[in-house]
This record gives sequence, structure tokens and C-alpha cells, in this order.
Amino acid sequence: MSSVNYNWLVSFAAGIGGLLFGYEIGVIGQVLGMEIFQTDFGMVNVIKGVRVDAENRPSIDGWITTTFLLGCIAGAAACSILADRIGRKYSIIASGGFFAVGGALQAAAGSLAVLLTGRVFSGLAIGIASMVVPLYIAETAPASTRGALTTIYQLMITFGIFVATAINCIIIKTVDNTSSLEWRLALGMQIIPAVLLVGLVSLIPFSPRWLAEKGRHDEGLEVIAKLRGLTSSDQAAIDEYNLIRAGSDADKAIGDASWGELFRGPNGRRMIIAIVNQSLQQLTGINVILYYSADIFKAMGFASADTIIAFPLANSFVNFLATFPGMWAVDRFGRKPLLVWGGLGMAVGHAGVYTFLTLSKSGPQSLAWGAIISVYIFLVCFASTWGPVVWSYQAEIFPLRLRARGTGIATMTNWTWNAIIAYAFPQVFSALNKEPTVYWIFFSFCMIMFGWAWAFVPETKGKTLEEISEVFGDKPAADSENVTVVKK
Repeated sequence: MSSVNYNWLVSFAAGIGGLLFGYEIGVIGQVLGMEIFQTDFGMVNVIKGVRVDAENRPSIDGWITTTFLLGCIAGAAACSILADRIGRKYSIIASGGFFAVGGALQAAAGSLAVLLTGRVFSGLAIGIASMVVPLYIAETAPASTRGALTTIYQLMITFGIFVATAINCIIIKTVDNTSSLEWRLALGMQIIPAVLLVGLVSLIPFSPRWLAEKGRHDEGLEVIAKLRGLTSSDQAAIDEYNLIRAGSDADKAIGDASWGELFRGPNGRRMIIAIVNQSLQQLTGINVILYYSADIFKAMGFASADTIIAFPLANSFVNFLATFPGMWAVDRFGRKPLLVWGGLGMAVGHAGVYTFLTLSKSGPQSLAWGAIISVYIFLVCFASTWGPVVWSYQAEIFPLRLRARGTGIATMTNWTWNAIIAYAFPQVFSALNKEPTVYWIFFSFCMIMFGWAWAFVPETKGKTLEEISEVFGDKPAADSENVTVVKK
């Protein structure tokens, strides 16, 4: 097998961690719209045969989404330490185990408390995976294709959303909608990708940079050689591993890593960029559209059958397909151009949604189709730019000794904003009488993203992880000729 194919297979195996996240998003968005689910968990009252939302419906909606996200925050926090201690590989395997437990609890839930407990376990899994999967792929990929390979994480998220949405549509069409089996089956299916993740990741190698950090140099050299389609005696493999080892030794010479280092000097600049990038990614409004798509499309005036089946399926398919242009472009045009023009494109999408929805309120209902098209413009721009690039970028900018901690804090930032927005949106949307004003807010943040990426995000395309340190003002690692690799 060629080195190119092997690198892609390794990245896809790890990237199934993204599929878990995508499957979760795809599942919960439609489950929340199932009438039997709403009835079983007290979200509606039936008065004289008419279904009426319970007074606490927005709160229950918010907690079902937010407990998952709180678990994500905790998972990302734990993995910032776990990934250094037990390694990237075993951390990904742990995420698969947590996700299987979470799916089982949710599918078996007989009360809201058990459901929310399952949501926390699933969140722990996704928090771990979202932090460590891009990091692992970045540490195993060659510089020339690292951008494309790390965006596999986002591709698998979008694929997971599409698969979950398609499966849910089949369940909704074939299972009695008065039976709890409808939502139990939808939630229980999450166990399958979790088992797949654990099985496949068990077969892939450890990160060579983690092995270097742990002083396991013979193993590290063998892994690099295998990843590059070489033998451990080939000079190209030795040279690349020597550079990795030099960077690791330079880090160790500084002393033990501390959390405070992340907020000083060049590392402080890295940390600010990663935190702002992750914050702005959530403030695009992407997860509002993914979590609450049924409510959003219903507010546009479309039929219930379309809002729970047709539009979410189209959403997820567009989101999946649009990731491929980003994978193609990230190593050709660079990270910065995609972030700059992606912000502007998403702003155009939100402006279109606001404009067409406002016009449809006083004009023909058919104008709402303009809002649907604008949503797809937004999705295409997000999925090909800020969706994949933010994860790719944060995984490559931190030095090895601080990489897990830096990516952990940045990932926690993502999930914190995700939780705030997911909990607040149903109540804000209701308080605004489901008017399109909310899209104007997201438009403003997308314009801020355009300016931020233009002015403050440096380019990292085509550089090794060790060379990227120089972009942020670090001293170059020791020359590889001064490092001797211990060979068998």
C-alpha cells in the first residue's frame, strides 16, 4: 500500500470520531421533532385532542441539547491532560466507549434524568474526540497534505449528520409514530459508529510526535517510516524523525509545560487566535441551524412533514458535499484565504435569509424559498471554510509540549459557546416571536470573522509542525544533524 493511501486510511479511521459528533447532531435534531418523544418527556400537553407546547418546553429543549454540550466541555478539558498521559490513540478509543454508553442510556431512558445522563456521556465522548482527532491527524500527516487530512474530521461530521438524518427519515416513515420505539431506535443506533471507531482505531499507530515526547524513539521512527511508505533505515524517514525529535528535545529543555505559558509571548498569540477562531465558528449560527432546523423551517411557513424530513435531509446532504471543496482548497490556497472569504460568504447567506423572510411576511409565501436557498448558501460557505479549517488550524499551531493543552482550551471554548447558544436560542427565538431578526445578529458576527481572519490569522500552509513554530516567533528547533536517532 502506498504511503498516500495509508495516511488517508489512518486519518479516516481516526476521523470516525467526527462521524460520532455528526451522527449525534443529525439524531437529536429530528428526535426533538418526534411527537411521541415530546409526549414521553412532557414537552407537550394534549388538550381536547389538540397538542399544545408545555410551558417549560423551551427549557426542556434547551437542557436536552445543553447537557450534551456540558459533557463536551468536560471531555475537552479532561483530554487536554489525558492526550499527553495515555496518548492520542487511546484517548480516541476512550471516546468511542463513552459514546456507546451514552447511546445505550438514551435509548433505554424511562425518565428525563436518565436521558440527560446519557446526553452527558455522549458529550464527554465528543468533547474528547473533537479535541484529539484533529490533533492526532495533524501529528501523523505529511506537511503537503496535512490541511486536507485534518479536514477529514469535519467531513466525517457532515457525513455523520447526513447518515443519521437519512436513517431517521427511514425510521420516521416505517415505525409507528405513536410508539416509543421510534425515538429509542433512532438514539440507540448511535452505538454502531461508536463500536466501529473503537475497532478501527485499535489498528492504527500511535502518534510519532507523542512517541518522541515519551522518549520511545525506535517506535517513533518506525511509525514515521510506515506512514511515509519507507523503512526505518531510509534516510528520508530518519531525517523527518530527527526533526520531530529535535523539536521535542528543545521543548523538554525548556522544562515541564505549564498552563500559564499558553497566555504569554508567542504562545499567548497562538492561544488568542485559537480561542477567537473557535468562538467565531459557533457565532456563525451553524449549530442553531443544525439543532433546531425543524423549528426554523416551520417558522418559515413550511409544512410539518417538510420541516422534519425533506429540509433536514437536504441540509445535511448540502453540508456534506460542500466539505469537499474545502478539503481540495486548504492545501492549495491556504488556511487564511478560506477563513477570510468564508466569513464574507456566510454573511451573504444570513443577509439573504433575513431579507427573504422579512419580505415573505408581507408578500407571497413563495419568497420563503429565497430564505431556503440562502440557508444553503450559508451552509456551503461554512462547510468549505470555517467548518473544517478552524479544527485543522488549531491542531497545527501549538508546539508539541503545549499542543494538547492549547487545543484542549480552544476546544472547550467551542463547546462553551455551543452550549450557551444552544440553550439560549429556543428562548430568544420564542421571545422574538420567531422573527428573522436573529439572522441579522449572525450576519454581524460573520462580518467580524471576515475582518478578523484578514488582519490577525497568519498562514501555515505547506509547513511542517516544527516550522510553524517559526511563524509565531519561536526559535528554530535544533538542527537535525545534531540529533542521533537510536536504532535497533
